[in-house]
Amino acid sequence: MAAPTLDLPNLLRSGTLSVLLSSNPNSEVWRYFGKLANFGEVILQKQSKVFCKLCLDSGNFKEYSCHVSTGNLHTHLQQNHQIDTKTKSHAKQMQKLTAYFEGTSRPTQPSDEKWKLGREICLWFCRDLLPFHTVAKNGFQNFCCQYGITNSSRSLPDEQTIGSAALNDVYNLTLGKVKPALSSAGDGVSITLDCWTDNYRRISYITYTCHWIDDLWKLQDISLGTSPFPHPHTGEAIAADIQQTLKNFSLDGRIFRVTTDGGANIIKALKLCGLQRHPCLAHGMHNLIKKDFLDNGTEDLKTCSEILKKIRAVHRSLLYKYDELSSSATEIKAREETPETEEILALDDQYDTMLLDENCTGTFTTLKRDVPTRWNSIQTMLTSFLENRAIIKDVLERHQLYEKILLPNEIKAAIEIKKVLEFFEIATDVLQGSSYPSIHLSLLIRSEIVDRAFKEPKTKKKKNFVDIKNELLKKHSLVIPDESLDAEVKKYLLVAISSEDVLDWWRKNEYGFPNLANLAKRFLSIQVTSAPSERAFSTAGLVVTSRRSSLHPLIVKKILFVHDNYDAMLDI
Repeated sequence: MAAPTLDLPNLLRSGTLSVLLSSNPNSEVWRYFGKLANFGEVILQKQSKVFCKLCLDSGNFKEYSCHVSTGNLHTHLQQNHQIDTKTKSHAKQMQKLTAYFEGTSRPTQPSDEKWKLGREICLWFCRDLLPFHTVAKNGFQNFCCQYGITNSSRSLPDEQTIGSAALNDVYNLTLGKVKPALSSAGDGVSITLDCWTDNYRRISYITYTCHWIDDLWKLQDISLGTSPFPHPHTGEAIAADIQQTLKNFSLDGRIFRVTTDGGANIIKALKLCGLQRHPCLAHGMHNLIKKDFLDNGTEDLKTCSEILKKIRAVHRSLLYKYDELSSSATEIKAREETPETEEILALDDQYDTMLLDENCTGTFTTLKRDVPTRWNSIQTMLTSFLENRAIIKDVLERHQLYEKILLPNEIKAAIEIKKVLEFFEIATDVLQGSSYPSIHLSLLIRSEIVDRAFKEPKTKKKKNFVDIKNELLKKHSLVIPDESLDAEVKKYLLVAISSEDVLDWWRKNEYGFPNLANLAKRFLSIQVTSAPSERAFSTAGLVVTSRRSSLHPLIVKKILFVHDNYDAMLDI
């Protein structure tokens, strides 16, 4: 028997029709769409359809299949009723997403649970630089099911969701926290920038890091992003990218200094932008050590170059002899543990033992090679060579490569070179920090290298202070009365030298030196090296690997932005 035909127009006129809405909608559109009912009961003939409540209230019918995508329903509400449910829905989701930073309770609805779980997994993978396809691996899925994170692997979001919608949400949330933080940074902001090319597809990137001192005298640093930067890398192209980046983060006219390497194109770009550059001190130290010390061809320093060449030749000779070196190390260690052998060899090795420092052991720690672009790799090479020199000598003797064995005086010279480089390594490590001010430390390190007590007379030191004071008066005389600045500078010069942390000192004394405190905030925010940008590229190298070389550059950008800024946003 055929079902009775519904006379919907008559039912509409009678006022008995209504749209039953969900009591707990998981999307904004379901506040306006639902099942058609008569006298409060769902009409069975129309249970496969959903109806617009607003259309029904105005005397019309608009139905859609219950399997229709919510995108069509969003469009209907926007075009026919001027209701933008997409924006409302996105705002609601982003409000949930802030739970990552606030630690709120988990949602109870299954759809909300899957939505949030996808964003939490995405955040986890970005922070730990894990590939998105980890979510599809059996071990990960079994772990989630075993510990009650999900009931089945089907409850987990897929790789495409994490790498697209979830990544976009997490990136936008992080960006939404970075911009307000920058707006409160004032106009004493310093940045670093550098360019990098990945090793697989040779795609170029440019990165920016931002640094400032807040009202509590804490040094803040965040990443402005590592973005794809196509060739050519001309000064004009870099200048355009700098201007666009500063505009995106509302930093126009607020940059105090930009720390970069000595690339001619970057120097030109900063001139075009009207920005003042601070040269990277680490690059300067690299040139000092490489050109003026290690690669210096003068007679006095020729021995250094020859010793390094000889050590490199030894490394090349032993390049594929790891097993033999390890075996030799085991034998030497066994001999050292045998008292009789030690007594027999004591006299023969007495002279060599005098030259061997405490780092020489019978444990093989692999040989490190130097990299031409990193002077500190020479120090690493020397350390590995000297720690393994007894093992190296043993293997070279077995192969009758006697000409490659370093003489005792050459070993002694290598130890001295290593000691010199260790000082520069410590200095470089200190200057490359970004969690504390470093520009004032460069003066202390210079005073360690050059004893100012003998290099500069007291009259010259006093003249330097006077020159600085006059420069301050010249620059700020239009804003602050000369007498006020002059008195403040004199008062500052009379303060006893303190070993207290420089930011703590200024936090306690800023009201006593208001004008100098303003200058201190600006200058102490300057990064003395471009290491923050280079660290960003080191992280990028962990993202763009041989297994992830096909990642789209914009996805790389978003992953790095979340990774670099998450911890900073928790502290701000």
